[in-house]
Amino acid sequence: MKLKNALFSAIATAIIGFSSSAQAETYYLNYSNVLGNIGVNFAQVDVTESAGNLLFNVQSLNPTGWWIDKFYFNMSDTPSNVTINGLPSGWSEDTEQNVSMFGVFSDGAKGGGNDYVSPLTFTVDADQDLTLADLVANESGWLFAAHQKCGGKGAPKDCGALGDTDETSHFIANAPVTIPVPAAAWLLGSALLGFVGFRRRNH
Repeated sequence: MKLKNALFSAIATAIIGFSSSAQAETYYLNYSNVLGNIGVNFAQVDVTESAGNLLFNVQSLNPTGWWIDKFYFNMSDTPSNVTINGLPSGWSEDTEQNVSMFGVFSDGAKGGGNDYVSPLTFTVDADQDLTLADLVANESGWLFAAHQKCGGKGAPKDCGALGDTDETSHFIANAPVTIPVPAAAWLLGSALLGFVGFRRRNH
């Protein structure tokens, strides 16, 4: 009986540890307001939970040589006093923006003039601890949006072509995805339920 109780306690502690540990998720901006969805990942967004904050890393992928000069994300109404820290020089917060065909986003940042970057990194803070669950689709069904541009300050203009068009910039976005629970947590949860059933059968 003591062994079963010890195993039960250990598994419960492990599950709590998994649920409280930092989580990260990768998203791809694969929809263009110029080309639609053509099966291309234009940019990658990595978001990591860290000490109650969300750390963002936005990397331009395709076409080659393109940069990011605006980025927007949407959060639930729960977090209050959301702030963006660690933006590159020349960048500023740009909240409640209607972004092309992708609708209004609650928060964002933009470069000034020719302040284009890749990757774009920054931290999102609020009055309470933030998690990936605080990122939600806007009313138009989009989670992130960005403006991607060929060339910029200190950047060459010999950028890759945007499909068969002569466009040198476009807005990009991604539809929301389900944030998965880590597989190990599912396995531990199943084991815990099994022990619960085992204990009940033996009482």
